[in-house]
Amino acid sequence: MDKKQAKAILADYDNRDSHTEEDDFAFVEALRYLIDTENDDGAMVRLGGHYYDLQRFDLAERYYLMAFDVGNSWAPVGLGYIYYYGRTGERDYKK
Repeated sequence: MDKKQAKAILADYDNRDSHTEEDDFAFVEALRYLIDTENDDGAMVRLGGHYYDLQRFDLAERYYLMAFDVGNSWAPVGLGYIYYYGRTGERDYKK
């Protein structure tokens, strides 16, 4: 996979009304590629959101924190939802 292919997979995913397991797999792999090779903070947030929607809050937190560490301005919002609602354990209003 290269950057162009990853972006095409994401665009195709966005243009579909429904997704198969294979679509979801390709979507996650494309995002991971962009994270690993481009350090793409938008991909980090997007993957965090994907895992949040799947209620995999531990993984959502992981990718939101990754995006936060590189200065993404949306990451604190995603983390706020996780901590405010106690998605990974107890509520943490300080965080």
